[in-house]
Amino acid sequence: MAETLSNPSFPDGGRKTSEPEYLFRELTGRPAGLFGLIVILFIGFIILFGPMVSPYSYSKQDIKHRLEGPSTTHLLGTDHLGRDLAARLIYGTQVALGTAFPAVVIALVLGLILGLVAGYLGGWIDNILLIIFDTIQSFPAIILALALLSILGPSTNNVILAIVVAFTPGYARITRAQVLAIKTNLFIEVEKSLGANLFRILFIHILPNTLPSMLILLAMDLPYGITVETGLSFLGLGVQPPLASWGVILSDGFAKIRISPWAVIWPSVMLMITTLGFTLFGETVRDLTDPKLIGSRKA
Repeated sequence: MAETLSNPSFPDGGRKTSEPEYLFRELTGRPAGLFGLIVILFIGFIILFGPMVSPYSYSKQDIKHRLEGPSTTHLLGTDHLGRDLAARLIYGTQVALGTAFPAVVIALVLGLILGLVAGYLGGWIDNILLIIFDTIQSFPAIILALALLSILGPSTNNVILAIVVAFTPGYARITRAQVLAIKTNLFIEVEKSLGANLFRILFIHILPNTLPSMLILLAMDLPYGITVETGLSFLGLGVQPPLASWGVILSDGFAKIRISPWAVIWPSVMLMITTLGFTLFGETVRDLTDPKLIGSRKA
């Protein structure tokens, strides 16, 4: 009787495993990937069901119990106005993801389009776009965001715009580099000889080859976008009180940190866990899907 070959595609001794199933098994089999997945699921649960399970509104004041620590009444304590910190953290999580996620996605889409155009067309268009990218990237993201918000004024929409402007050049440059490598492949030359138009070459053949790595980069950049939003809100240029965000909670908590540190501790812990979880998840998925890394591990 022939012995079944050991192959990742046949983990059960013969049953062929689909690619998503194989990636999920490998992802959950690594501590970093499993931790990142748990964090993402936890954040998703808070966003979807947090307001339903929270016994308080994020803006309800209880002056009698202000600046209290964790208790059976208020699980994470209260702030300087007696507002429940758990409820405010839940709402702040919605604000953080609701601001950073669309901003990073928009930046990714714009970066993909500009990178495709610059990398494939080349010439003076490429040179002009590279000058614009280099000019924007010469400023740190938080400094550029501060400059834009000082001109446009503090608001959630302006925070999204600032993150888009700061993040787009990075996606565009990475896409451009991938396009420069892909457009010299033989299958692109064959498509040209068959009369394929520019749109088909860019969005049917080149884009699918660049998109997977960019989506992984999106998962790794999302916590950076959350950090930028938190920092701007902390400085009073993002989400405005009485709305709750992690930055607003931190800003309010620092004023009373000697009396009660809980309003500083909890949003800091949430920011740390979220950043670490998304980063580890993105890095693990990259390791599992990057052909170069897969080849080096096999070697």
